[in-house]
Amino acid sequence: MTLCARACRALRGERSLMPQSMRALVAGKVGEPADVLRLESRPVPTPETGQALIRVKATPIHASDLHVLRGRYGFSPEFPTVGGHMECVGRIEALGPDTEGLKIGERVVAVAVPAVPGPRVAGTWQEYLVADAPTSIRQRSDRSR
Repeated sequence: MTLCARACRALRGERSLMPQSMRALVAGKVGEPADVLRLESRPVPTPETGQALIRVKATPIHASDLHVLRGRYGFSPEFPTVGGHMECVGRIEALGPDTEGLKIGERVVAVAVPAVPGPRVAGTWQEYLVADAPTSIRQRSDRSR
């Protein structure tokens, strides 16, 4: 199904066409990433007011992400946790109620720097995530796909 067809159906409220589950790279506890990361199936999240559901196309692995999993960084998430806590690029698949400034189908970069106070992006090492609209930056259309 094309992105346009998915977007049209999503606009009509046909969420059933969205996958019900997704893959996520999850750490169950603090430790060496190779020892604690597991690929899991999880439900696709639903965006709430002011949020966007993003289908992740690419996300980096930062040294800080690995240090977080090892318990050697400035903060520690609650475990189990989906890895990746900085940024990702993807397309908006759905919008929560009253979400302004973004459109379904738009390419975005979702950003959250853990050391800076403000909204967080859920772990980015998963196929879909929800992000608060202010953390999602539109990509220019003249950039590579």
